[in-house]
Amino acid sequence: MDKKLFIFLISFPIISILITWSVLKTTGVSHSNIDFPKQNNQKKVADTFVNNAYIINYGETGKPKSKVVGEKLFHYPGKEDSEITSPRITFFREEGSPVLISAEQGWSNHDGSRIILKGNTIITRKRSEYNQYSQLKTPELTIWPDKEYAESDEKIKITTDTSVVTGVGMRAYLDVEHYILLHNVKGKHLSKTEQIKP
Repeated sequence: MDKKLFIFLISFPIISILITWSVLKTTGVSHSNIDFPKQNNQKKVADTFVNNAYIINYGETGKPKSKVVGEKLFHYPGKEDSEITSPRITFFREEGSPVLISAEQGWSNHDGSRIILKGNTIITRKRSEYNQYSQLKTPELTIWPDKEYAESDEKIKITTDTSVVTGVGMRAYLDVEHYILLHNVKGKHLSKTEQIKP
């Protein structure tokens, strides 16, 4: 083999690495700012990942009806659902405060029509001139955003301006804020000194 060709073949990868390092250094991009696919519990590496992912459902008038936002979205080979970290769901209202839903982890099917939330799941609606304050807490919740319907088989705690209700299992119609608790339902009316002032 020609000596010059041999030296070129050895030095080319080294030169490429130095150029890449120089570009990253001058542009201020560090390894810690680059997000890479992660593994799921079955040690599969994500085949698709998106940072700051969002899904918007529009109503008949063309205005946003609901919005799903996640810090990161991962899809794994052979899986139907995509994993969402720190999901935040907003249901918009023509009058009054929007309905806000947050959780630690979520899974969405391919079109976002069904979302499963787990870990400190909270539904909140702040007080406005059109609605009272309400907050629902549960460890797990399944939502169908386009139908504004949700359900859970876990413990539920609902707090409003004047009451606290607990139970196990729930069916919820979020468009009319109608919550049906299924088992072990207990309620407490709050006195003026106990009432929450969010």
